[in-house]
Amino acid sequence: MSDWADYRQDRQIRGLQEEVNAAYQYADHRSRTLQSKLSQVQGTLERRIDRLARSFDAFVELSDLRMELATFDRESAIRADTRRLLREITDPSGLDLADCPGYWLGPAAEALHALLRGDEVAAESHAAEATRRDEERTALFLTLALAVAGRNSLVTPWLARALPALETTVTRVRRLLWTACAEGVFGETGRSHIEQRLAEFVDGLPAKAADAEGARWREKIASEGSGRAETSWLPRVLQSEAALTEPPAYAARLARLRTRLEEALPAAEPPAETADAVPEELGALLTGLVDEGSPDEAPLLARARELRQIIENGAATTPKAWDAPGGETLELLRGDMFEKSTPARRLLALRAGRRWIAAAAEDLAEKASRQAPERLRVRVGGYYLSIGPDGPDSTAEMEAGVDAQYATNPLAERAGLILAGAGVVLLAVTIPLGLGALPVLPGVVTVGGAVLWLVQRHARRVAAQAAVREKARIIREAGQITEAIREHRSRYETLATSAAKDRDAVLTIVD
Repeated sequence: MSDWADYRQDRQIRGLQEEVNAAYQYADHRSRTLQSKLSQVQGTLERRIDRLARSFDAFVELSDLRMELATFDRESAIRADTRRLLREITDPSGLDLADCPGYWLGPAAEALHALLRGDEVAAESHAAEATRRDEERTALFLTLALAVAGRNSLVTPWLARALPALETTVTRVRRLLWTACAEGVFGETGRSHIEQRLAEFVDGLPAKAADAEGARWREKIASEGSGRAETSWLPRVLQSEAALTEPPAYAARLARLRTRLEEALPAAEPPAETADAVPEELGALLTGLVDEGSPDEAPLLARARELRQIIENGAATTPKAWDAPGGETLELLRGDMFEKSTPARRLLALRAGRRWIAAAAEDLAEKASRQAPERLRVRVGGYYLSIGPDGPDSTAEMEAGVDAQYATNPLAERAGLILAGAGVVLLAVTIPLGLGALPVLPGVVTVGGAVLWLVQRHARRVAAQAAVREKARIIREAGQITEAIREHRSRYETLATSAAKDRDAVLTIVD
């Protein structure tokens, strides 16, 4: 009984120990979980506190800036009246702006108001003063505002200033004006203007730069498709013959080029000239230009915008400036032609790069119309044959090579025959003498020689049959190649004619 009581007591102690361990593990798990959540809460609180601190600092700085910006009351009034004019641009009311020396926006807004009223004398006077103060911003403002008003008939002189002769790189705003002109935002006048600017730029390229760009256009055209499907009917041995496979590939690329150009042609119809046609990005650009401020005021306004973003969002984002780099002119033009683009921009790129497209079309047509050589040296079954539309020149060399490949050594067959004969002679000598078991050896020699002779003879016949089959196979394959060459020659005229038509169509489009 004492042992049973000790056992029960030990079991109870072990059970209690397991419960204590489980409690410790649970407490440790809960502790780690609480520590993790506490660290997350602490991190979140720290971020919130940092954000609140940044927002508070920004608010304090913004309050000081507002005090400083309050001294620019005349500039602020000009911007407010200009915004009102832009909101009422289709039916503007009176405008009475107090002049602010050195600030271009006042006389520019007066010039816009006069243009909308049809007062050309006043418009010219105000525009001249605004241009004297800041020519680039004045031209851009009047160009965008007149486009928003749907007065494309008045935009021509200002568009010419806002989008002058193109250089190797363009700014963001000039790229936007470029695409807007292509899309017909400024009507046919804008389309003709950007086409002229691009033509002047391309024509003014140095010869080396023009040749390099032409090579890039040819590379782009050549990279569109491999042309494999056009020669899939050829036997495999001819798939690597460039003289047969390249002309169809070049013809396919020329056909794809023609299709790409024809897809751009419907864009030649000018869109309706309405204010709704102005892209939202250009409208935002006009608003940003107005809100930019005077030269002395602009840095303060920019900083104020950053501080407001910090207060509202916790971080400042710098908007892209209208005069920021927009890209390389040649690269943008090439992208409009060969990458994802609207038909209108592709048509514009087509006209600007017409000489490169024409040169590429001529090159593709010439390569597509190259006639294959009269005879081809083709490797068939390990042997080179000169094959033409009338078949191989000669198969004698091939047949000799196959015969040599499958030839057997006649010495083994002769050795077997000699051994069999020698065994027969020995049997004839030893049997009459009655020498007991001695004739067994000549018998073995006779049988062995006969077996060797029969085996070698059979091997020679099998090799000869294999040689016949191999020669027949090679000749049959040569016949298939002959038929393919005939077929290729019959298709040549159609291929050359099709390539010539595609070339003429391309040249007509780019002319």
